[in-house]
Amino acid sequence: MGGNKNIKAPYKTLNRCAGLIEINSKDDFIRAIKANKVVIIEYFDPDNEDSKKFYLTIKDVERHVDPSILVARINIKRTPELSEGVHTLPCIRVFLDGEVVFEQQGVFGRRDLDLMVLRRGIRSVLRSRNVSLKI
Repeated sequence: MGGNKNIKAPYKTLNRCAGLIEINSKDDFIRAIKANKVVIIEYFDPDNEDSKKFYLTIKDVERHVDPSILVARINIKRTPELSEGVHTLPCIRVFLDGEVVFEQQGVFGRRDLDLMVLRRGIRSVLRSRNVSLKI
C-alpha cells in the first residue's frame, strides 16, 4: 500500500489545487486509501450545522498538513454505504496504510479548540506508529 503513483497523482492534484476532494463512491474510497499512506477523511452532512461549521477547521488542516497526506470528505447522505459506524457529525477518521488509526466524532464548538485537539490527536497516533509528518 501507499506507493502507486498512477492512482495517487489524481487525488493529490485535486487535493492541493481544488481544495478538499469529495469521495463519491466505494471505488474512489478504496483507491484513495490504497494510494496514500495517510488519509484524513471528514464524514459530513451538508445540512448539519456542526458539519457546516467544521468545514473551515478541516480546510485549515488540509492547508497545513504534510503534502503527502490526502485530506478528503465523504457526504454521508450521498454515500451512506461509506459511513458505517458514524453516529455523530462531523466525524474524522485517519487511515494509515489502509487501517483506521484515529477517529473523532463530534466537535467542541470552537474552531481553535477543534483544530488543536484534532492536530494533537492525529500527531500523537501517528508518532506512536513511528510516522512523523506535519499535521
